[in-house]
Amino acid sequence: MANQSTSSKITMSEDNIINTPNIAIEPTQSMGTFMFTNMKKHKNNIAQIDAKTGQKDTFEKLLQRSTRTALHMLDRKISRGDVITLCTRNHLNAVVPYIATQFIGAVIGSIDPSFSPQEMNHLLNTVRPKIIFTLPESVPILEKVLQEISLDAEIIVFGQSNKHTEFSAFLKPHAREEGFEPVKIENLQDTAVVHFSSGTTGLPKGICLSHYAFVGQMINVRLTDYPNEAYMKKAVKYICFPMTHLGYTSLYWLSAGAMLLGSIGDGHCRLVCETFDGKEAWNYIQKYKPCFVMMTPVQVIEMLANRRKEVDVQCVLNFSVIGSSISKEYLLQIQEAFPNAYLGAGYGQTEVCGPLTMLVPNDKHHAELRANPEKIETVGVPVRGTSYKVVDTATGKTVGFKQRGELRIKSKFIMNGYYNRDSSDTFDLDGWLKTGDIVYYDEDFCFYVIDRIKEAFKYQGWFIAPALLENELLNHPAVKIAVVVGIPRDDGHHPMGLVVLNDGFRVSEEEIEKFIEERVPERQRLRAGVKFIDSVPLTVTGKVMRRELKQMVLEGKI
Repeated sequence: MANQSTSSKITMSEDNIINTPNIAIEPTQSMGTFMFTNMKKHKNNIAQIDAKTGQKDTFEKLLQRSTRTALHMLDRKISRGDVITLCTRNHLNAVVPYIATQFIGAVIGSIDPSFSPQEMNHLLNTVRPKIIFTLPESVPILEKVLQEISLDAEIIVFGQSNKHTEFSAFLKPHAREEGFEPVKIENLQDTAVVHFSSGTTGLPKGICLSHYAFVGQMINVRLTDYPNEAYMKKAVKYICFPMTHLGYTSLYWLSAGAMLLGSIGDGHCRLVCETFDGKEAWNYIQKYKPCFVMMTPVQVIEMLANRRKEVDVQCVLNFSVIGSSISKEYLLQIQEAFPNAYLGAGYGQTEVCGPLTMLVPNDKHHAELRANPEKIETVGVPVRGTSYKVVDTATGKTVGFKQRGELRIKSKFIMNGYYNRDSSDTFDLDGWLKTGDIVYYDEDFCFYVIDRIKEAFKYQGWFIAPALLENELLNHPAVKIAVVVGIPRDDGHHPMGLVVLNDGFRVSEEEIEKFIEERVPERQRLRAGVKFIDSVPLTVTGKVMRRELKQMVLEGKI
C-alpha cells in the first residue's frame, strides 16, 4: 500500500518511489509567445527599474525594444536553432536580446563578463553563436577568443564603439514591427536556452533547456493546491503593487531567466542592479519596497553584516537564498532581520530548469512546514510533474524515509541533453537523472541535502571544477600529485589543494597557493589553502579517493 503525505498530494509506492501529481496547468505556449502575450497584457505596468538611477521601464516600452531587436536579428538571417550569446552585466537593455531571441525561435546561451579568456574560449566554442551582445570593456577579450576559435560571430556593443555595431541600431524603428507576432514553436520540448554548468570532468557543459521546462517550472512556483489566504492578506497590507523583486544575478544564471519569465507573467517589476553592495541593498529596500528578495549566501552574509535596523522591512514578504546552501545560523539571522518575510526554501539543478524541491509562501501547507523550527534546514518538498528516488550509493537499492543516498529523478522538465555532447552517463540504466547529491527526506517528504557525489562544488554560487585547478597545480615544478577538494564554509565551498611534492624540492605551502592565485580567476583561488601530504589514497581502479581525503581534512587528520 502506498504512503501519502498528510500535507500534500505527494505519494510513495511500496518500492520507495515518490510521485507527485501532474503539473497544475499544462504549458501551451513557447517562452516567446508567453512573454509577448503577457507584456501586451501588462503594458502599462512598470517592468523594471534601474535601482541606482531610478529610471523606469514599462512593459510596453520593453516590448517595443524587444520586437525591434527581433526584427533586426531576422534581417541578419538569424533563424530557428541559431545561438545568440549575451555577455553583460545587468542594465535596462540587458534582457532585450534575451526576449528577442525567444520571439524568433533562436536559442540563448549566455556567458558572464567576469570569465577568464580560457573559460570564454571553451564556452563560445561549445555553442558557436551567430551574434554576441556585450559591453565595451569585454570587446577586446571577445575579439581575441573569436580569432582563436575561428568563429565569425558579430559583436554588438551596449554603448559606443568605433569598430562594431552599437546596440542602439537594433532599437531603430522597423517597417515590420506593426502587427509583429513571435515565431510559433510547435514542439515545446525544443531547446529554448542553453545554460552552462560544470561536471566531474572539469569542462563546463551546455545544458539544453526546453520551452516546456521553463514555462512549466514557472507554473509550479506560481500555482498551489492549498492557497495561503493569510499570506495574501499580508501582501495586500504591506506591499506596493505591482510587486517588486530585488535580485542581483545576471542572465548567465538560470535564476535570472526564471525571474524574468515570472515577472512578465505576473506583471511584476524587477529592480535592475548592476553590482551587489551590502550597504546599498538596505537603501534599495527602503526606497523601492520590494516584496521579494533573492540573494546568494555570500550576499546574505554581507548584507547582514551591514544591517540597518532603522530601515522599514515590513514590505519584504519572501526572502530566498539561492545558488548554494547556507548555515542554520544565518537562516535564523534572516528570520530575525526580516520578521514579516517567509523564508523561502528550495533546491534545484540547472538540468531540470530550476526547482526539484521547494516551500513557497502562497501554499498554506508549505507555510505550516516552514513554521516548524525542526525543519528550518529543509530544502522543501517535491514539485509537481516529477518522480523521485533515493538510491544507496553502495548497493544501488532505493531507500526510504530518513535514509541517505543519491537523489535521482524523472520529469518532463529534464534537459534535452548537453549541447553537442553525449549525456548518457548522466542517467542510470532505468532512465533516471543522477543528480549527484546525497539527500534524505522525512515523513512529510521534506528533503535535506547532505553532500555532493560530484567532484565539482560551488563557491558563492559559482561552480569550481577541481580538475582545472589540479592541472594548474601540476604546472608547478615541485608538484607531483595534486587533488583539490571543497571545504564547506558559510558562502559555499572553499577550494583546498592537497599536494604530493616531487623528491628534492623545497617549497612552502604559501608559495604554491600564491602560484595558483596568479593564474586563475579570483573566485577560483585556493581559499582553504594548500596542505602537503605524503601520498594519495586510490581505489582498486586507480581513481583518487576524493571523498575520503576531504573527510580526513574535516576530521583534522590532514
